[in-house]
Amino acid sequence: MKKVLFLLAIAVCFLQTPVFSQKSRVGVTAGITSSNMYGTVDSADAKGGSIKGFTFGMIVDAPIGKSNFSFQPGVHYVQKGKVISETVKVKSWYALRYIDAQMNFLYNTNKKTNFFVGLGPVISFEMPSKLIVRTSNATAAETNPDPKYTRSEKTIQFGKEPLDELRGLDYGANILAGFKMNCGFLVSANYTFGIRNIATEASGNELRNGVAAVKIGWLFNNK
Repeated sequence: MKKVLFLLAIAVCFLQTPVFSQKSRVGVTAGITSSNMYGTVDSADAKGGSIKGFTFGMIVDAPIGKSNFSFQPGVHYVQKGKVISETVKVKSWYALRYIDAQMNFLYNTNKKTNFFVGLGPVISFEMPSKLIVRTSNATAAETNPDPKYTRSEKTIQFGKEPLDELRGLDYGANILAGFKMNCGFLVSANYTFGIRNIATEASGNELRNGVAAVKIGWLFNNK
């Protein structure tokens, strides 16, 4: 978390430089995510089933001078992961949690309804995450048991040691598009490509995060 605060401090310092307009605005966003993981596990395709989640965060929208470009750093809580396997009885999935520090550069149409596209790097810091297994309690004799499912959770160990399951720090690239209105309302969609292999070196596998998000938000006027 200290690294996230450090990145926010850098962003604030950037906003104090003359290149950024006084029209910079702070905003909040929230939305839904669809994530998966890509690569190979034991030489087989690692892609599993997509899982849904949510995201929320804070952004700063800073026009660069009088151009059509702006800088939009942000810090977002993002749920990621994938379905590892799913049968009639048992479903298991990675429930990964990250704080994403995004540093996006946008091109804006600068109209009354301002459409924008952009891209930028992303650094993701791991938060407590779990491997979840859900087992159905239904049997041939009892199709509607109470409870219907048994759920077990295991905390994922992040790090570089032989017994760790995944590497912690992740990084990648983000692309986004959307529109924002003069009143402050905004809608955006983005996709974050994970670049780092987060599988441990000892495993010999390759795993990369991929997550799509659709968000709404509000930008507050800087008075």
